[in-house]
This record gives sequence, C-alpha cells and structure tokens, in this order.
Amino acid sequence: MISIVFIVALILLFILGVPVAFSLGITALLIMFLNTGTINFASIPQLMASGVNTFTIIAVPLFLLAGKIMNIGGITIRLFDFCRKCVGFLPGGLGHVNVLASIIFAGMSGTAVSDAGGLGLVEIKAMRENGYDNEFACALTAASSTIGPIIPPSLPMVIYGMMASVSVGALFMAGIIPGLVMAFIMMIIVAIKAKRNNYPREPFPTFKEFLTALKRGILPLLTPGIIIGGIYTGFFTPTEAAVVAVIYSLFLAKFVYKEMSWLKLKQILCETVRDSASIGLILGAATLYGNVIIRAQIPQSILGVLTDTIQSPLVMLFVLNFFLLIVGCFMETVSAITIMMPLIVPLLDVTGIDPVHFGVIMILNLMIGVLTPPFGLVLFVISRVGEVSIPKLTREILPWLGGLLVALLILTIFPDITLFLPRVLGLIN
Repeated sequence: MISIVFIVALILLFILGVPVAFSLGITALLIMFLNTGTINFASIPQLMASGVNTFTIIAVPLFLLAGKIMNIGGITIRLFDFCRKCVGFLPGGLGHVNVLASIIFAGMSGTAVSDAGGLGLVEIKAMRENGYDNEFACALTAASSTIGPIIPPSLPMVIYGMMASVSVGALFMAGIIPGLVMAFIMMIIVAIKAKRNNYPREPFPTFKEFLTALKRGILPLLTPGIIIGGIYTGFFTPTEAAVVAVIYSLFLAKFVYKEMSWLKLKQILCETVRDSASIGLILGAATLYGNVIIRAQIPQSILGVLTDTIQSPLVMLFVLNFFLLIVGCFMETVSAITIMMPLIVPLLDVTGIDPVHFGVIMILNLMIGVLTPPFGLVLFVISRVGEVSIPKLTREILPWLGGLLVALLILTIFPDITLFLPRVLGLIN
C-alpha cells in the first residue's frame, strides 16, 4: 500500500507541476502519515538541514559561480579562438572546434547549461557566419554541452558523490576517459555530416597565428590543469577546487581581461544565490524523502523484486539504464539524482556494481535526458540561443543522441574504461 502511494503521489505531483522540492516533501509527509513509525515529525527540520549541512555541498554554488564568471568575462571567446586554430582546418572544421571547446570548458564549469548558454552562443554564431546550417550548429552545440558534467569538475558528480557516499575525487577522475570517448564519437559524426553537406574548413593556421591564439588563451587553458592537478596531488579537495576555480576565473575576468564590471559581478552573485537556493531546497527535501522511504522499507521491497529476477550485474545495469533514460526525459539532473539514489544504492550493493562506474553511467543517462523533450533543459536553452524551434532541433539532434547511446553502451559493457584512471591513481581498489 505504502509503495503504491509513494509512486502514485510523486508522479501525480509532477504532472500537476508542483516544484520538485515540494513534491518530495509532500510525498514524504504522506508516507509518514500512513506509516507513523517512520520518523518523528519534530525531526523534519533537522533532517532537511542535514541534507545541505555538508562540506561537499559547498562546491555546488561555487562551481555555478565559476561557470557564470567564465561566460561573461571574455574567457569563453578566447578558448573558442584557440580551439579554432587547433582543429578548424579539419573537414567540418568548426564542428570539431565546437567539440574541442566543450572538452576544455568542461574542465572549468562542470554544468551542461553553462556550456550551452555561454560557450554555445559563441559557437553557434561562428558556425552560422561560416556557412553551416543553423539546425546543425544548434544540435551539435547541445550535444557537445553534455560533455561538461562528465569531464571534471562536475556539479552532478558532486551531488551523486554526496548521495551515494562515494569519493568525489574518484568520480572526477573516472569521468575523464568517458568524456573523451563521447567527444571522439561526436567528431566522427561531424566528419560524416561535413562530407555529406560539404561544410567548409578553416585555413591551416600559420605558426604565428597559432602562437597568438595560444597566448590569448593560455591563462584560461591552465584552469583544468590547476583543478585536476590540485585534486590529484592532494593540494586541495574537490570542494576546495571549486573555490580555486572561482578565484582564478574572477581574477582573469576582472583584473586580466577587464571585461567584467562590479555591477555585473553583483548580478552574477544574485543569480548564483537563487540557483543554489533552489538546489539546496531540493537536497533538503530529498534527504527527508530518502530517510522516510528507507524507514518505510520501500527500497527493500523493490530490491527484493529485482534481485529475485536479476542476478547479473550487467543485466541490472541495462535495466537501470533503461529506467534512467526514461527518468531523464522527465526530470532535471540534480532532482533525478537526489530522488533515485536512495532506491538505487541498495541495488548496487547487492549486485556488486561499482558505485563509481555507475555514477558516470547515471550522469550520462541523465545528460541524454537533457537533450530530449518534454523537459530537456539544454534543448530549451539552445532553442532560445540559436533561435530554432524545438521540433526542428529535436529532429536534427537524433544522430547525436544515437552517438551518445553508443557511448553509453560502450561504457556499460566495459567498466574498466571508467575505472582505469581512479585505480591507477589509487583512488579506488
């Protein structure tokens, strides 16, 4: 009975358009009323506060702030120009530039929306001006932005690490090779489409042009190395890396490039506070929700059904992939992680699935979701930035979704691709 209420109530609230945090809270309260032995009502504020009162969660507003500073501080333009000199001469040049720029920017911002909304504006404008179809430019920009949360630093990985009690540093290192696999597949699709549509390529740069672009972009290019190197050497934690990212990006935007005013910084800080508050409210409600459903034995009942029928870790991964692909179509990434992890963690424990491996797979599933209607956030951002309708963008993005599904299949079947770097670095056994 309680399991039925848990599922029906949550789905109904989502359909009615109730915000995620309130949907979680209301569902938790309903379960508490039906099962009075779960949690004392007086402990609700304490449980919700514990969800955001962790050192790890400090990284969330800081990575959001760093991404916003980079987008308006002249950093993204310099990165794009450097990538243009590196791979622009290949067939379909600016398509490859788009992917490479997303790889580099992924090592700085950690969110798909930051990539799509900031770097995406530069990429789409440049591709349009050089004879690329607008729909192609927008679809590629949307797809390449999904690399952001896979290659470290990654905001979803911070949330996942906290919810699954997994090392964020190990997750960060685990995402590097999968992110490059995604980029390689995208570049293959770019090459095929460039040949078919006869897209232009950039002239091969002279050594002087390359050095000029490198000189303009060298300081932003150091950011991923500083962040990843600092985490690997133990000089700072992943959470402290977010502080470093903010300070470094602020230094570049305000004092080196001088493209950000104090007024603009104030606006960015206000936006970050609003975004962080909404995420914090979701995390607080999700903590209450997770405690309630665990004490009501809901995950245990689901676990019993699945483990009675599925013994193979690989089969379980395929089942979870299918489930998460559907969830990703209807739910925002942070919300999906906070809601699903209390249910999924017991399955990982019983079937022997490595939680670091699964973390990368889960986030990739949800990144595919941000490219699909009806609630694909990146889809809506690119539609607005690129001035293209959702139906046209959805049709154009199908090959990229196919490429991402191929990447998901490869990473699911071959876990060593994901776990190689964390093992070599001694972050996991």
